[in-house]
Amino acid sequence: MSEVCIENPDFMELEPISSEKYKHVIDIQKLLTPPRSERSALLILNQRITMVDLFLKLWEIYDVKVCADGAANYLYRLCEENGLRHEDYMPHYIVGDLDSILPEVESFYKDAGVYVVKQTTQYSTDFMKSINLITCHFYASNFVQNLEANKNEVNFGVSLERGIHEIYDTIKDKSILKQLNVLATGGIDGRFDQTINSIAQLYTLPKTDPYIRLSYLTTTDLIFLVPAGGTLIEFDRDFRQNCIGNCGLLPIGLPTMVKETIGLKWDIANWPTSVTTGRVSSNNRFVGDSNCYINVEECIVLNVEIKKEALAKYL
Repeated sequence: MSEVCIENPDFMELEPISSEKYKHVIDIQKLLTPPRSERSALLILNQRITMVDLFLKLWEIYDVKVCADGAANYLYRLCEENGLRHEDYMPHYIVGDLDSILPEVESFYKDAGVYVVKQTTQYSTDFMKSINLITCHFYASNFVQNLEANKNEVNFGVSLERGIHEIYDTIKDKSILKQLNVLATGGIDGRFDQTINSIAQLYTLPKTDPYIRLSYLTTTDLIFLVPAGGTLIEFDRDFRQNCIGNCGLLPIGLPTMVKETIGLKWDIANWPTSVTTGRVSSNNRFVGDSNCYINVEECIVLNVEIKKEALAKYL
């Protein structure tokens, strides 16, 4: 079949997409504000927190807040620089090899009762230590109770090298776990190798931890993975008009075939895409009134430009 590329009007009232065409549904707004009925975690990675108003609103939304190592420095600085009470912004956990957290910040949070859990293994990143800890918090038997019972012990009784991973491994059947929404901040805008590692997690977590829905919020974008097969991307009409800018279909993993899109400014079909060929659908945008349909052979990263000043008003 021949390649297709169609330029659409800037706004379209789409016909309903048949449910037979898609296996997955991703609601963009729920990536940012998951329903209270679903488990959620805000993962703060090791970069300066610049979107202050937006960050403070997200803080109120998520069940659990986790700082990966040096991210605690930036959370502490956020309060200091903006006249915020530290006690109102205490993370539930700080985890990592703790080579980046400042000694005075570590002491402050420990004294305040935060679970500061050191993991020295260099065979996993602070990101994966954090992800495993989040899973343990929600799904490992008596995890929080055991930490509290061992609060006077070294490292809360958790093995220093890879204790969190060992507890995580006790959760045998992860295929039956209920969905866990994780929004990560600070994972994309910094060092390039760390950015690539963050993107790699979008591809690997669906295989190792399929119950986790991971997305990244940067100063410019919301970034998540569109799985293989048909996917319906949903959003509120006003939200799209006021909070969303351009988007891009990014084959950062395997080359893939975009079988069909419906509701983009430039809809494509039977369109091979890969980084090595330079054929990438960047600078695209949603034009459907409340949804967009994407069907790809292999998983693909979707970045959605976010207008952060407007977004804070919608949370």
